[in-house]
Amino acid sequence: MTRIRTALSSAAVALASAASAPLLAAGYDRPLPAFTVLAVTAVLAVAVTSAAYRLLRGLGPAAILAGLPATAVWLVALASWAPGPVKGPVPAVADAVLHSGARILTTSPRAPVTVDLLAFPVVAVWLAAAIATVLHREGRVLPALLPGAMLLCGATALNPQAAGPGYWSAALVAGGAAVLLAAAPRARPDTASAGFTVRVPDPADAGSAPARRRPRPRVGAVVAAVVCAVALPGAVAVVGGSGVLDDWPVKAADPRRAAGPPAAPTEQRNPLSYLSAWSADPDLPLMNVSGPKTELRWAVLTEFTGPTWLPDSTYLPSGASLLPPADMPPKTVRTRVRVSVGRLPGGWVPVPGIPARVDGLAVEQDQESGTLLSSAGPVAGRRYTATGDVPEWSGSQAAGAAIDSGEQYQRYLRLPPGAPPKLEEIALSAAGDGTAHQRASRLAAYLRGSYTFKAGAPGGHGYAELAKLLVTPGRRGGGATSEQFASAFAVLARAAGLPSRVAVGFGPGTGDRERVVRTGDAVAWGEIYFQDLGWVPYDPNPRERTPASPQAGSGKPIEEDGPQSDGPDAQELGDRGGAGGGGRSGSDSGPRSLLVLPALVLPAFLLGVPLLGALRFRRLRRGPAPDRIRAAWTELLVATRVAGLPVPASATPVEMAERIARELPRADPARLRRVGGLMNAVRYGGSVTPEDAAFAVAEVRTATAALRRSRPLPRRLIWWWDPRAPLWAAQPSRLPR
Repeated sequence: MTRIRTALSSAAVALASAASAPLLAAGYDRPLPAFTVLAVTAVLAVAVTSAAYRLLRGLGPAAILAGLPATAVWLVALASWAPGPVKGPVPAVADAVLHSGARILTTSPRAPVTVDLLAFPVVAVWLAAAIATVLHREGRVLPALLPGAMLLCGATALNPQAAGPGYWSAALVAGGAAVLLAAAPRARPDTASAGFTVRVPDPADAGSAPARRRPRPRVGAVVAAVVCAVALPGAVAVVGGSGVLDDWPVKAADPRRAAGPPAAPTEQRNPLSYLSAWSADPDLPLMNVSGPKTELRWAVLTEFTGPTWLPDSTYLPSGASLLPPADMPPKTVRTRVRVSVGRLPGGWVPVPGIPARVDGLAVEQDQESGTLLSSAGPVAGRRYTATGDVPEWSGSQAAGAAIDSGEQYQRYLRLPPGAPPKLEEIALSAAGDGTAHQRASRLAAYLRGSYTFKAGAPGGHGYAELAKLLVTPGRRGGGATSEQFASAFAVLARAAGLPSRVAVGFGPGTGDRERVVRTGDAVAWGEIYFQDLGWVPYDPNPRERTPASPQAGSGKPIEEDGPQSDGPDAQELGDRGGAGGGGRSGSDSGPRSLLVLPALVLPAFLLGVPLLGALRFRRLRRGPAPDRIRAAWTELLVATRVAGLPVPASATPVEMAERIARELPRADPARLRRVGGLMNAVRYGGSVTPEDAAFAVAEVRTATAALRRSRPLPRRLIWWWDPRAPLWAAQPSRLPR
């Protein structure tokens, strides 16, 4: 029965320690392998720590440290199975340990399952399971659940976008707690203290012995009980309650936003700048596409500086599975295409609609817009399969929708100084009054009806070019390309108070199932953000086109119900936010990073261990006399171990004092025997005075200094930096007596 109870308890500890695995695994593009790795990690940690605990005879903290080499071996095995950017298992593990935490925060929540992104969760789960194992072995059942519960709360905060309600995690914690409580042995009476103890007072000391007070409740036990009572139900509520609070307007913040992009963005040429030249030579093939006929989304530009539009640079490396946008359009069609890129410049990845998955190409995802950037540089010559959700719009969807002008959307209304004086007048006159959708539709209709498409028109889309192009509504303007018309629509929309941006993409191409997308299929359009709909596209490109003109990326117009037609001829291809060029940082900082860990650990070790010793010696000067004598005796026992002095585990305090006296010829055996006698008196309820405590402390200090002087030079040099001393002092009951 004892073995069965031990096995059940170990399984329950592993179960509770692995409770965070479902939430952590949700942050990877393959959750099942990631969950398996973390669950196996918890089982291995419990097994290794239990074995180390038995071998070290219950010296708990040392058992945790003894399992760390096994953690390194496990990470090397993971590096062989799922290698990261660094080649070779051992270098990959060193790189992963140094950079795993930072890379997780600078990677999309749908990260690939590689060792550089698994190392931090693996080490966290291992330490949680190891600490829980030691606590359980020490008989602390409820505190053994705390490491897993704390890790569970951290996992909940790490992936607020990817992880759903943590019902499975809460069930693992509750199941582990139930098994631990059921398998815990019942308290038995201590037979060593059975019977009666009769104390015969010394007449000489009559009246001098102070009355014994009731023992105070242990502060540590009270704190542990309060922490368990609050933290354990709180952790379960945090992970289980997220499903109940899905409809709340307050959402958890993503720590990746605070971390920022992983590196400075890679320089990419503005995609708008290609359109004018491509319109003059529309027959150059850019890529081959097979699959359903659909438009492809290429890049999004959100920041207008006056001379040009710029993409965002908040790309995060992602796995094959991509995060959906915060606001999905009401109706979408899942579309999968295979793309073979030819002479397409830059690193942006064309995808159908809102990207959901990309296979065959490592990508980085902009969290706001869903725009993708190749992690391996230019996409020319590469092949991949892209799956996306293509929205299907109708005029009734946007007819009554309101724009969102919250603080996070203010940047989509921002116009820099230097705008042409007539810009605001044209915007207000062309947009008119009515709903946001009606005003946006009139702006697009104004551009389509007042101008002509002129293939090969000079490039440029800033204030200077718009000042030359734009005319008062009702007058006839000149010709330009979709580069200028998309920019004009977005700028006029912002001047009219509509949050806008510019998008660039490609038409379906020529052919049926196997199509060729050429330079003439490239097109730009504008987008307006609406509440509950996301980014709705509007096509401002004129209908009067030359034979070489590209077709609008809209395909299916949105027609508004009613006598007046304000429908934008465009189709939604993305979700929200902007796009930009971003690249993954190189590994040239690796050699320097290898020096960071020793530079931090070495000073902490050199200062921390002596500081712990100094804190222990404070107990020798304060407190009641019995406590000071116990502390002094503990320091003497620790000193004998540090000195390498063999003392039988069954030795009594007096016998130990005699053994130390034989080791130190200059020491007074009688004084050391008196210290042992005082310890016996404290242990068995005898009376001791503050003077006795002062004598014991002084004698222990003298004996400790003499022991250190009697040791060889190497042991004397490392005396104050022996890392085992704090562990031994923390558990005096494990030391010889």
